[in-house]
Amino acid sequence: MIDVSCFAGAGPLVASRWSTPESVEALLRGEGVTRAAVSPMAGLFGSEPHANDELASLSFFFRLVPVVDPRWPDLAARLDRYRSQGCTAVRISPGSHGYRAADARELKQACGALGMTLVLQMRVADQRNLPADLVLGQVDAADAVALAAAAPAVPMVVAGARAGELHTILGAAPESVLADVSLAEEPDVLRRAVAAHGAHRLLIGTHAPFLTPAAARQKLTAARLTPADRAAVGSGNAERLGF
Repeated sequence: MIDVSCFAGAGPLVASRWSTPESVEALLRGEGVTRAAVSPMAGLFGSEPHANDELASLSFFFRLVPVVDPRWPDLAARLDRYRSQGCTAVRISPGSHGYRAADARELKQACGALGMTLVLQMRVADQRNLPADLVLGQVDAADAVALAAAAPAVPMVVAGARAGELHTILGAAPESVLADVSLAEEPDVLRRAVAAHGAHRLLIGTHAPFLTPAAARQKLTAARLTPADRAAVGSGNAERLGF
């Protein structure tokens, strides 16, 4: 499996000993993940460019996906730098950073010019599980669809959508939009999603270390997909996007 959505580094909600790159890699490898697209955990909780520097040195197991904010004044230069460093995607987290997903239209166009994929993080965690003093917003499905419609040829990955949101977004978005099933929870969720939208639009994301990667492995196994569809969802689509 290729995991398109995991996190590492310092941040709240996860004990530091479980969120180091080494710990996350060991956790993922234990569930059959062979490569993972990782973003800095700190980047989800604050809009600071230097958060990406925390993961400057990673093993070959990881592909860095920097967390960026379309409001950064030097964003174009940073995107150029990330691309020159081999990054094939960047992640945005509008809910936790306090802006609307649709406000990232120009960023999506810039990603397209650089041949990069834009990853839209719908949420960081279930609001019911957060400490009272930690407020993290979420992305509305309609706002995600609006961003998907902007620069429709540019690949976009929707990460952390609930099952209903996943179906709404993929049903309304162009074929360039894919979704992971990291936070989509319903019986036989992956098989249903493949039946409705095609295996070519689904990806495996673990949301580790917030969630156990065993859940992603079990979703893929329980879906009882054809060998071709399982290969596409498990790794082929991720490879096609450069993860």
